[in-house]
Amino acid sequence: MAFAQPKNQDQNKARRRSPLAGWLGRKSLASDDELLPQIDVQAGVSRALRSSSSGDARQSGKSDENIVRDALGAIEGALYAIDRIRDILEQACEVAISAKDVEDAGGRALLAERYDELRLSIDAILKQADPRATPLIGPNARHMDVFLGGKTRYSISPARLDTTERGFNLTPPVNAFEDNGEVDAVLEQLDGALARADQTAAGYCRDAQYLIARMNGAFS
Repeated sequence: MAFAQPKNQDQNKARRRSPLAGWLGRKSLASDDELLPQIDVQAGVSRALRSSSSGDARQSGKSDENIVRDALGAIEGALYAIDRIRDILEQACEVAISAKDVEDAGGRALLAERYDELRLSIDAILKQADPRATPLIGPNARHMDVFLGGKTRYSISPARLDTTERGFNLTPPVNAFEDNGEVDAVLEQLDGALARADQTAAGYCRDAQYLIARMNGAFS
């Protein structure tokens, strides 16, 4: 997955910048807000789920452990879906950018049609995602509260990642890429969608880190 890199020290933070920055006239350097940690969440989640399902869990913490496992499963499913969605967004970027080099209206219309197919496939990915992940990234996204025993509760914030205005806000190309103005507007939307996808993934990585640490400390 795109998120799988260890995080040990500050120098391991990687600058993650939209590939559209040059086309949209953005600054070449990322701001501090764009510095996102890269961490091996997939491996951590898998280890936590394996260790909790194998071996004997302490009876007093079994219910809480299952709740944490369910939350980690939801995060894992969300990260897989985001990874697929990001691939689609990058393909859509390539299609839109290539339209700038096409002069005839028919060729541009074909590219606009291909872009719209990619755009709609994002919603299809969400429909096919792990059902546990849909409360976090689907059209009915909502906060997921993880009860950790007693009055301790950890809340995971949702991020709707469909094509609607409340999600990525990716609108169809109504003028079939007739002019570069529409192409630039599409690229602007894709830039925002890529940033939202990366920020969402980074947030779920941090949620997973906390829950894995909680599971290892409380239940192992």
